[in-house]
Amino acid sequence: MDVSNGFELLAADLEKIAGRVTDKRVKQKVLEAGAEPVVEHAKRNIRPHRRTGTLENSIRDEYDPKTGQQRIGWTNRGFYGRFHEDGYRPRPGIAIIRNGKRTWKNSRKNPRGRTVQNPHIRPAFAAERENVFRLMFSTLQKESGG
Repeated sequence: MDVSNGFELLAADLEKIAGRVTDKRVKQKVLEAGAEPVVEHAKRNIRPHRRTGTLENSIRDEYDPKTGQQRIGWTNRGFYGRFHEDGYRPRPGIAIIRNGKRTWKNSRKNPRGRTVQNPHIRPAFAAERENVFRLMFSTLQKESGG
């Protein structure tokens, strides 16, 4: 299963569910209930890569009342979570000529200069998808009195 495609499908499904709920308080509770297992799973995914625990502690979910969306991401202290999630290519460091070709080297650990992806939020979405829907539907039923 393609994780990024699963992430997009889940986001689209969550948008459809959120669009059907008209009461803002109920909508917020339903979205928060669905985000909780994803946040916990993302924290478990990042633990093997942790040094200080700052990134793990910075993973949060937040409801935006203006747009009516639940966002899962990082606080300002964990801004580098995006680098783990997507990988990045830093500025070139040292120019090296190998076999007549000029290449760039940033460190001994990473000679190609690209930080390897260690995604934690997208796989959490994929792994918790069924649990998210179950929790969202049960919360929706409980809040709507059904």
